[in-house]
Amino acid sequence: MSEPNTDKVLAYWNRTVSGFDAIYTGKKPGWARFLDKSLRRDMYQRFDWVMKNSGDLSGKSVCDLGCGTGRYVIAYAQSGARRVVGIDGAPRMVQLASSLIQEAGLQATAEAQEYPILNCPESEVFDITIAVGVFDYTQDAAPFLEKIRKITGSLFLSTFPRYWTYRMPIRRVRLGLLGCPVYFYTAKQIRALHEKTGFACERIERVGAIYCVVASPKGNTQR
Repeated sequence: MSEPNTDKVLAYWNRTVSGFDAIYTGKKPGWARFLDKSLRRDMYQRFDWVMKNSGDLSGKSVCDLGCGTGRYVIAYAQSGARRVVGIDGAPRMVQLASSLIQEAGLQATAEAQEYPILNCPESEVFDITIAVGVFDYTQDAAPFLEKIRKITGSLFLSTFPRYWTYRMPIRRVRLGLLGCPVYFYTAKQIRALHEKTGFACERIERVGAIYCVVASPKGNTQR
């Protein structure tokens, strides 16, 4: 199962592994760090938002869909989660995530697996699932949300880029030139997508140029 543009998106992320991870590590020239803090501030804000809204992680299992280089996976494992699995379809992202997990000594708790999200196994249901920076590159979010619903036991946290921000046309042109399509959403669209795919959309918060969303499978709002 795949969707249009999947190959383009995965090829883009395979090319940008080191540069992407450096946003989190700060291993860049000073001018580049300044630009990240100015133009990509919401990447740091969304990280803090996700961890804060995950609640008490003791004994919890977590799946990070579109895990990239595993920075959320590592943070969850270090914060007391019982089991953390990162899923990503870009091989080089998964390779670096696995290496970083090993360097952190978290192999007993955390792992990264290489699957396109639509093809990831449904044999395990996680207490918490997250999809951060996934829907930016998803032309049709509904099949992804339907898939995520099947493996979500209690809490789903996600982000969506906001429509009509000053950054929208800049991102669209920049990523388009790099061969990576990008998509944007309104809060109304986000609520409708969650409703359609079996989630109760509990809260949508604006964080910079993105929406951060708290949802749960319908019929299960206990955490």
